[in-house]
Amino acid sequence: MAGHIAAAECRFLHLLAEFDDRGGWCGDGIRSCAHWLSWRAGMNLRTATEHLRVAHALQSLPRIADAFAAGRISYSKVRAITRIAGSDVATLTRMAAEIAAAEPELRHTAVADPETAERVLLNVALSGTASHVETVVRAVRRRHTPPEDTAARRSLTWHWDEDGSLILRARLTPDDGAALIAAIEALAPPNTPARHPIQPAPKDLDQQAQEHEPGPAADREAARRADALLTLVSREGGEESGPVVERGQAQVIVHLDATTGTARLNDGPELPDATAQRLACDARAQLLLNDREGNRLYLGRSRRLATPAQIAALTVRDGAGCRFPGCTHTHYLHAHHVQHWLHGGRTDIDNLVLICSFHHRLIHDHGYHIRWTSAGWVFSRPDATPIPTVAPVLTGSSESLIEMHTRARLRITRTTLTPDWYGERLDPQPILDALLPHRIKSAA
Repeated sequence: MAGHIAAAECRFLHLLAEFDDRGGWCGDGIRSCAHWLSWRAGMNLRTATEHLRVAHALQSLPRIADAFAAGRISYSKVRAITRIAGSDVATLTRMAAEIAAAEPELRHTAVADPETAERVLLNVALSGTASHVETVVRAVRRRHTPPEDTAARRSLTWHWDEDGSLILRARLTPDDGAALIAAIEALAPPNTPARHPIQPAPKDLDQQAQEHEPGPAADREAARRADALLTLVSREGGEESGPVVERGQAQVIVHLDATTGTARLNDGPELPDATAQRLACDARAQLLLNDREGNRLYLGRSRRLATPAQIAALTVRDGAGCRFPGCTHTHYLHAHHVQHWLHGGRTDIDNLVLICSFHHRLIHDHGYHIRWTSAGWVFSRPDATPIPTVAPVLTGSSESLIEMHTRARLRITRTTLTPDWYGERLDPQPILDALLPHRIKSAA
């Protein structure tokens, strides 16, 4: 079945690339083929973008595509290969040309031609695992990645996990990364070595774990590093000395519901009651009331643009994202007047909705409509047909998939997708020499 899925994935990507080239995704305010794929096929936007990249890269890799279509290599291997070939067929050749142009002494640098590179990568995919392919791809990219490219890819991203914790992911240059690690290690106290012989556990072990730094933790060393990172954030100017009570410059917004006592972070998860009480002890508060009498959330015709207080209230009510069905944008949002300002609309919280710039233009220029119902905001097209908030259910069956491959005379068996690997250790050096030959010495 995995082999049939791989063959079907190849077919799907070929159709997706053609669908994108023809612009079949256009309509109903969809920004791109990736947004359409996210909406129609239930993928998140990052996965949809990656599928599109691989789909277009396969158009320039005929050997890889043939093996993929026959169910001989998996999508994971193809995805890794297309990071160095396919979207730019002459990637390896271009790397050498740039190196030679920058350094005259490397004018004889040579690399394998695109066809040879594709053949070498296909042999790796057929003979090894997905991990082997990833190892080769990383080695190729690492060997010919100039420092300025490494600096250009620096980034810091985060997302809230299911349990409410924050997951950080950072990409730094080697020197900056080493500086960050050194700073964290300098603040993280070392683990206390165990005494020998090991003393019996005290009766109040759980209480002592709570009372002593770093407290209960699945990994005490990792917990100390997390605490050290927070110490770096809270320290001002790197000085150890300072006032006993100090408020930082960063602003964290917590939305408290006075009626229920619940609290949650702005654009984040809900907070436990104890955490909300602790933050309320030493934090500035901003009240958002629902009554119209003297309320700054209901400004009527006295003001056209939404105020920061109204923006905060809209974020609490609708969430920090565009309300148009299927849109995932959370930045550069506009406060749109449902009844337009020029037509007598009021700048009240009940007449405002958060919309991204793309869909804001769509509503004004193309006649789309918005109205409020008991179920929330409802968007409709110019012909008054509502835009569904949930994509139609997808259909399909494994039997029809196998039948389709049988008609195509594909012989996919239980060993088709299995690589010709016998457990030996991967040595990437010969593969790199075939992909990126060493500098050719100039003739005497």
